[in-house]
Amino acid sequence: MAYSKIDIDTVHQEVLALANKEQRGYITPQEFNLFAEQAQLEIYENYFHDLRIAQLKPKNSTLIADEIEMITERLSPFIVTGLTATKDQDSSSAYEVPSAAYSIRSINFTSNSIPVEIPEVSAQELPYILGNDLTKPTATRPVHVKDNVSNLKIYPSSFSSAINIEYYKIPTVPKWAYVVVNNKALYNAALAVNFDLHTSEQNNLVMRILELAGVSIKNQSLSDIALRDRANTKAEKNS
Repeated sequence: MAYSKIDIDTVHQEVLALANKEQRGYITPQEFNLFAEQAQLEIYENYFHDLRIAQLKPKNSTLIADEIEMITERLSPFIVTGLTATKDQDSSSAYEVPSAAYSIRSINFTSNSIPVEIPEVSAQELPYILGNDLTKPTATRPVHVKDNVSNLKIYPSSFSSAINIEYYKIPTVPKWAYVVVNNKALYNAALAVNFDLHTSEQNNLVMRILELAGVSIKNQSLSDIALRDRANTKAEKNS
């Protein structure tokens, strides 16, 4: 599946056409950009949720395999590899997570020219792992724990090697750029930023933006149209 991004002006035109139909209300460029950012992020976050659900389903189904493959392909452009991080000098074990990271895929370090994965353990598991001589991490067999949004910790605390991080990045904030001519906002393609999502998500984006706009301008009918469309799309997907 060739990956093609969604043109923001196309979405903008569709949203305005539907919102203005039967005088349902006007969406300013500033409002559209806010709704566009939120809608894209929600769809993106749903990829991870849907992937987890699909992976829990029986693996002997071709449909499930196809679903996992489709989600994986849609996430593939967001993968960032080859990023090196070093230990925070103010901490005994913390490494800084890239600010652009949405979700960590894998962490490894190089030992004798061979990449060695550093598995993740939960904060609840950590005390038991550290207290057991058989599972206690070592410099050649470390583990990592997500400390917070911006840091992760690697154990043992004596571990000091540089690590390689592979992660899913946060989508670029979309922007419908414009210039004002005769009190009218005209599209400026040179400064615009398209959506990062695949073109197959265009209708979902339009409907989610309309739903958000309906709430903002207090137009229930606009939100209802968007909600019905999203419900029909979900029903078709699950049928």
